[in-house]
Amino acid sequence: MKGKTEKMKRNFDYTWVIVGVCFLMVLVCLGFASSTKSLFPDEIAKDLGTERSLVSIGESCRYIATAIVNLFFGFLVAKFGPRKLIFAGFFSLVAANLLYSFATELWQIYLAGSLLGLGFAWTTTTMVGYVVGRWCPERKGTIMGIILASNGIGGAIAIWLVGRMIDPNVVGTYRNAYRMIAIVIAVTAVIVLIFFRNSPKEESMGNSVQTKKKRGKDWVGIEFSQATRRWYFWGACVCIFCSGLILQGSHGIVAMHFKDVGIDYSAVMGMMSFGSVLLAGAKLMTGILYDKFGLRLAASLCTAFAVISTLMLAMVQGNSLGFALAVGFTVVGQFALPIETIMLPLYASDLFGNHSYAKVLGIFVSVNVAGYAIGAPAFNLCYDLFGSYTPSLLLVAGVMAVILVLLQFVISAAHKEQKKIENLLTEKKENASL
Repeated sequence: MKGKTEKMKRNFDYTWVIVGVCFLMVLVCLGFASSTKSLFPDEIAKDLGTERSLVSIGESCRYIATAIVNLFFGFLVAKFGPRKLIFAGFFSLVAANLLYSFATELWQIYLAGSLLGLGFAWTTTTMVGYVVGRWCPERKGTIMGIILASNGIGGAIAIWLVGRMIDPNVVGTYRNAYRMIAIVIAVTAVIVLIFFRNSPKEESMGNSVQTKKKRGKDWVGIEFSQATRRWYFWGACVCIFCSGLILQGSHGIVAMHFKDVGIDYSAVMGMMSFGSVLLAGAKLMTGILYDKFGLRLAASLCTAFAVISTLMLAMVQGNSLGFALAVGFTVVGQFALPIETIMLPLYASDLFGNHSYAKVLGIFVSVNVAGYAIGAPAFNLCYDLFGSYTPSLLLVAGVMAVILVLLQFVISAAHKEQKKIENLLTEKKENASL
């Protein structure tokens, strides 16, 4: 009996527990604490007797906090390990939602937004990218796609629950919704922390998933100090910043733009719901493409979809052709959004390797989130100047086309240097064996 138990332990691969834990973490943290964000600002503004624009500053506080904290992600995860940071992230998310539920002043809303940003920095894209990179190096694209697709599932569940709890005719009902979210996150935290392990080396039950190596890159990499001296590091930052600004900004004004040109509100809501379902599949597809065909194809397709979808959005009108373009944007636009999530860890690992992965990933996420913070205000400023979102959409479509070209040079330069480094390592091994 004892021998049978030991054999079962050897055959059991704890990697899949880690994948399941990450899936649950993203499903709850992003699904409940982020996907529901648009349901609250009006209710908070009415309850506090203030303007919606003042309440929305709390969202800016979230992005700023996430950007700042992720600059130090590499240092923090090396010093404390992922498990302690995940605990701190869950604690911040619970505290944020409880503070939202009791807030009576705007400064409390802003503090809650900052805590939310801290929580997301340590429980979502950056952390999951780091964990998957350690546990699943052989097929991280597909597994990242599966895990981050859970955001759509969690969002659909959370929006249904929270929407039913909030009564727009009764002031203050949103507070109970925030408390419910805090409880769900707290329970999830207990489950995640019970089963999470920092590293495969801590497990005696099995090793990380091993699969046939495909096109996705997993290599030793270069030092962070060396990475920042490469022009293509800064070129990648430019691509990531602009993509975050353009995609977050353009998708953030979709509902307003559709209504401005005369599309029925119920149709707008239907398209947005359909898009959120497609997004889960888009993330999974992007991960699979990376593993099978490599970074260039996956990144180029997502960026090309961004150019096409932004042009579609710019040309939407209130007629039948415009409605068809709106539907087209709803579909095509989802296949551009993985640039903001799954592609960030893949950029970091593929272009710069394992040695500086955590630090590069933190920088890339910070740069991306900085784009988020600027995107919405920039698009709305253009609307104030021109009375329409169309001029700004046409402009950023052109910028995305330039980003698509720049991305090719970045990937080529990085892969060229990677080949040189790998050849040198091979020569050293051969000389050492002589």
